[in-house]
Amino acid sequence: MPAAISYVTVPVDDLQKSLAFYQAAFGIAADERDEDHAALDLDGVYLVLQDRSEFGVYVESVGHRPAARGNSEVVLSYLCDSRGEVDDVLAKAKAAGATLSEIDDEDGIYSGYFTDPDGHCWEVLYDAS
Repeated sequence: MPAAISYVTVPVDDLQKSLAFYQAAFGIAADERDEDHAALDLDGVYLVLQDRSEFGVYVESVGHRPAARGNSEVVLSYLCDSRGEVDDVLAKAKAAGATLSEIDDEDGIYSGYFTDPDGHCWEVLYDAS
């Protein structure tokens, strides 16, 4: 069986607010949900939004400390099929409350970044090379 990522879990301060953000930004609803988490199917990889305190309990149970809010240890990337799709995704994220960076168009890669309401960094890109 080839290696694959099935779930990416991120801590959130307000599950309802974060779920509303991702529903508005990506146009998807939660496949699974309870009071501590929600799972969104992003084409076979689940983005799991987990209450920050519950996330901390899990991370600490395996000997780590969760990163403080606003610190990034990963960048989540969203690969698009066109430059226009990059613009559309970034516009939806901004309308949903994200903070955007300037778009970069260098070496055949058209990309921009946004930060969600919980401080998670997303790269949105189209690679024409």
